Formats: sequence, structure tokens, C-alpha cells
Amino acid sequence: MLGRRSFLYASAVAATASLAKAAEADLEALSVGEQGGSSPPAQQSPVHVKILGGGRANAEPWTTVDSGAGWYDTGWSTPHLEYEFYEHLAIHRTIARAIRAEKEGYDGIVIGCFYDPGLRVCRELVRIPVTGVCEASLHVASMLTAGKFSVLVGRQKWIPKMSANATDYGFASRIASWRVLDLTVPMMRDKEKTQAAILREAKRAIEEDRAECCVLGCTGMAGQAAAVQQQLGVPILDPVLMGLKVAEFRALLWKRYNLSHSKIGGYEAPPREELEPILKKVYGGAV
Repeated sequence: MLGRRSFLYASAVAATASLAKAAEADLEALSVGEQGGSSPPAQQSPVHVKILGGGRANAEPWTTVDSGAGWYDTGWSTPHLEYEFYEHLAIHRTIARAIRAEKEGYDGIVIGCFYDPGLRVCRELVRIPVTGVCEASLHVASMLTAGKFSVLVGRQKWIPKMSANATDYGFASRIASWRVLDLTVPMMRDKEKTQAAILREAKRAIEEDRAECCVLGCTGMAGQAAAVQQQLGVPILDPVLMGLKVAEFRALLWKRYNLSHSKIGGYEAPPREELEPILKKVYGGAV
């Protein structure tokens, strides 16, 4: 009986080894087939990307970030974009800068306001990736949480517009709350006061609203996330950082794989014969 058991065991071991060897050969053949030949795939050359936007201090070594200072300088500016009228004026300039960035070979654009002003307009007019810091931050927050996250804003005034954007982006059901700091954009220049308000509202969002992550809903809060995250132990997202990192990723997809936003449907561009005369009248030689 023992001899027969030993024989059966040895046979099973041999059969298993034979199957493993065959499977290994099949995997090797499959790998070669996927590569299109017997040699390993060629090493891709390094990619350098150039982005119009902010957050230069946090850029990767292979990224150049340029603010476009002096581009389409109208001689005036708004103090912030808290109001629809201010946003309207800012979009006018953003359009000119986006068109110029594409013509000058940039690989991506970051719109540096949590309202994402002009995001859809710019995506209509250019093919290079255009990233809004709000949309980018909400996407990252959705990947870092199993449940919901909260957005911290300066004023109650901001919520209707930002909430409408979040709904358009598909994140309305993921937002636990909109927490208000009671600070205007100019008031956020007081970094100590701003950080205290962020800590207060983030703590409430976590404890009362069951948020698993908080998004800072204004670029005026840039640089404040890390300290609050360290104290609370949950992800706190800086919109400037999120915008830049998503823009870098999208610029790589564009430059290496020719992937950017679809130009059919919502982001379809106006016919060139209509568009060019209008741009010339509105912007002159600036674009």
C-alpha cells in the first residue's frame, strides 16, 4: 500500500511540474506575442512637458511650469474672482492665454481658480489638455475615499457655483458637506488665521459630516494642507498641488499617447472660418 501511495505521489508531483513548465512556456509565448517579437520592447525616451499655470515649486524634474506673466496684459485685473462679473472678465483673458499656449507648444494648461473659470470654453478652443483645479481635486478626493469628502470654502457665496460644477463633474453624491471658513480671498493672505479656520472646519467635517477627506476650495488656501493633514491624520487636498499633478499626468498622456479631451460633442470647436475673424476682432494680434 505504501509503495502504491509513493508511486501516486511521485506521479502527481511530476504531472504538476510538467503543467507548470507548460504554463510558463505559454506565458513566455504570450509575452513575446504582445511585444510583437522575441526581443524586449524598446526603452521609451524621457518626456519633458511644459505647462502654463502655477505651482512651480512642486513640479516634477521633467516639467517646466510657466505662469505666462505679461501674456495678454490688459493693464487691469480683478482683485479676486468671488463674483460672477469678475469671473467673466477673467475668462476673457484666460481664452487668449490658452490659445497662445497651444501655439507656442505648451503641453497643458492649469486654470488656477476653484470656480474653474473658462474650463469648458478653453477645451472647445484648444486640443492640449486643460485642467481645472476644482475638477482635478474632486477626482483625486474620490479616489482617496471609500465614502464621502468635504469641500472647505471661504464664503457661503461660493457654494452655488461650485456645487453646480461638482454636479456637472459627477461628484455631487460624493460630497459630505460644504464647510464655510467665513473668509474672503483677500483675508486669506493672513496665513495663520486661514490655517486655524481650515483646521476648525476640517475637524467638524470629519467628526460631524463623516468626511474621509477634505478639499481646500480656493487657491488662496495654497500651502495650508500639509500641516492640517498632519494634525488630523486624513487627506487634506491643496487645489494648486492637485491641479498641477493632474495636469502633469494629462500632459504626459497628450505628449506620449496623443490623448486629450474629445473634440466631438460638448468640446467641439467652432468652425475655423467663423472663429478666426471673431478672435481677430476681439483680441487683435494677441492670439
